[in-house]
Amino acid sequence: MTGVKYMRKSILWFISCFLFFAVVPCQAQEEEEFFEEEFGEEFLDEEGFMDEEDSFLEGDEFGEDELFEEEDQLGDEDFGGFDEELGESFEEDFEGDTRLGYTIMISGGMPTFRNSTLLPWLGSPNGRIGVDLPFYLSLGPIGFRVGAEVGFFGFSYDETGLNVQDKKVLPLEGQFGGFGFFGIVTIPSGPANLRVGMGMLGTSPAYMAVQSIGVAVADIVDLRLGVRATAAYNVPDGLTTAGTHMSWVDAFIALGTTF
Repeated sequence: MTGVKYMRKSILWFISCFLFFAVVPCQAQEEEEFFEEEFGEEFLDEEGFMDEEDSFLEGDEFGEDELFEEEDQLGDEDFGGFDEELGESFEEDFEGDTRLGYTIMISGGMPTFRNSTLLPWLGSPNGRIGVDLPFYLSLGPIGFRVGAEVGFFGFSYDETGLNVQDKKVLPLEGQFGGFGFFGIVTIPSGPANLRVGMGMLGTSPAYMAVQSIGVAVADIVDLRLGVRATAAYNVPDGLTTAGTHMSWVDAFIALGTTF
């Protein structure tokens, strides 16, 4: 049985090869005859068919001598002027703040909106000081600077409508707050700045996002107005909470300078 199967496979393979080599040349011959019938032999045998193209490329208009002479006439000065114009137009169109140097920003704000965890609490004035390092980095089309920020925050219990004789009866004795620090990434876009950061508030991991807009005062000081959103986890013990974190939004004013 094995010999019979082998013989059948051999016969089928032989027939397949025969059909392939018999059909393909016939098909090619038919295509060639169709092309000759459609266009005629005069089209293939016509003299000057390629000569016209050769003469077009070999004319005086594209002579090698003139081509190299034109290259010699275009010196580095011509291309240098083009590069300078391109660089100037790029600097004019680019809206980011590419100043190099340490930027110090001092800001003060007041919490205006609070999440449900902090509803019984009133925000106290807070302050921050930040420093951007003298490096301007880019990630694709996005340019940014890096830096750090430290500050303090605080809240006091809302005693409106309460007759409190002893602060000890209030959660956390009516006051809580602390210091915090963040690593900051600043993304400038014209007069606006977007700042995002992660760090710690007290003993709690926290993150923040800031959007501000500013104007330059005498090209020395930047005056900025903006809002800052802050979220912190690890809610302090003793704080009546309805959630897993506390968050608030500040309205702030800031002054900064670069040197």
